[in-house]
Amino acid sequence: MLRRIATLTVVLGAVAPAAAQAAPFTDRVVRPSDSSTPTARAAQAASSTSVPISDGRAITVEFTALVGHQPALAQSYVAFLDSLPHGAELAKLRVKIADPREMARLCGGQESDGILACYGAGRQEMIVPSSGLDARTQDGGYTVRYVLTHEYGHHIAANRSNDEFQGGALDYGPKRWASYEMVCNEALQRRLFPGDEADRYRANPGEGWAEAYARLTFPEQPWTFSELLIPDAGALEAARRDVVEPWTGNTTATFTMAPGRSVQSFQLPLTLDGALKATIRGPRGSEVGIRVRSGDQVVKSESRARKGARDVWRIGAGCREEPVETLTFTAVRRGGADGPVTLRVSYPG
Repeated sequence: MLRRIATLTVVLGAVAPAAAQAAPFTDRVVRPSDSSTPTARAAQAASSTSVPISDGRAITVEFTALVGHQPALAQSYVAFLDSLPHGAELAKLRVKIADPREMARLCGGQESDGILACYGAGRQEMIVPSSGLDARTQDGGYTVRYVLTHEYGHHIAANRSNDEFQGGALDYGPKRWASYEMVCNEALQRRLFPGDEADRYRANPGEGWAEAYARLTFPEQPWTFSELLIPDAGALEAARRDVVEPWTGNTTATFTMAPGRSVQSFQLPLTLDGALKATIRGPRGSEVGIRVRSGDQVVKSESRARKGARDVWRIGAGCREEPVETLTFTAVRRGGADGPVTLRVSYPG
């Protein structure tokens, strides 16, 4: 049954186990509203350079004082990022190259946290180590190429729409991937924890998305996050589409009940989570209503308290409980003038 939520925040509960891995990936995402960390305060860089990308625009790359001005390093990083699956959001990115010893401080963590890099959504900036693309992180588990790819996954999410859910795509993942992985339902079941960068980091779907994105380039990298989000072929295809064909808004289905009929049902399969709105209109002087069901469950019963030639039903943020959840909309003519009745449904897909 489709379930509605008005606002979904980080909830408490048991965490799904993550696959065992000697060197789990750890980074930090700073949201625009968080002013408590150096990434959000945009600490002064010692120097910077502008590096062109393939679409003719350019990315600003900054260096900390400890790293010093290294334009060749900046060019290699930007060329690698330009080679990843991406869209127009690449030109919005800022990159700060820091010494690995600075990472915890710049990313607002502790030395013991093992932070490899971070992404600040306010400035759309990734802070990454200066070791070079083919160097390995201090724990030995990842190349710097992989670190850049994971951080770029956060940048993609920051530029994709899934705004019906608190924290949007940055916390839930972009629309198609998050819907395929049933993130909303798993969060309601307290098995995933959108936006939790602390205690339930490995069950945070925002991090799971960044890892799934990285699998488009590094499919053999061991998985270190929630087992619920281990990507299969469908998840990877959803992730790819979120990158190259960003979801931009709802679509509309229109159904018509012919004159002379008093009841008619229409079915609509849902494969994406998000906002829904159904509007029924009859001719002037008629009285119409809507019933909505998901399987054998009533989502909206017909309301006789509302009279007139128009009725509306909406859900601000609907969560599917099945990969394909079919809603049945029943148009009802209760009386008044005859004539065609139109039912329009706005849905995410």
